Amino acid sequence: MSRSSYSKFLVTTASLLILSGCVSTSDSTPANGNTNVSKLNSALAELVQDNSCTASFQCKVLEVGQRACGGPSRYVVYSTLHTQQENAEQLADQITQQEAADNKTNGLNDCLPVLPVQALCIDQQCQSFELK
Repeated sequence: MSRSSYSKFLVTTASLLILSGCVSTSDSTPANGNTNVSKLNSALAELVQDNSCTASFQCKVLEVGQRACGGPSRYVVYSTLHTQQENAEQLADQITQQEAADNKTNGLNDCLPVLPVQALCIDQQCQSFELK
């Protein structure tokens, strides 16, 4: 196992252990905000599902959501060859605004780091690579 693979394994394992110890203090019924974020995330996933490309300049990265500690919840890679950039950015902004509102309502709940990614066209598909 290479050093890089071993490091990724350790980080993933530690993250899973930390997350398994988390306890939710919210009701068992989902709030409207959570439903909206879920629908928006589904819409964004559907919008960016075709990641085919012919060159790396067609691959873009969106910051999506907002963690309670700051920064995006995740990054989404998509291809401008088949996705309208403005539509994807609008959905990402809506998700970010909703998550920010949810964070204010629910308080601090997620401070795990999310590493930025870079998008490249490899084998005619936009793919993400973590920047370290």
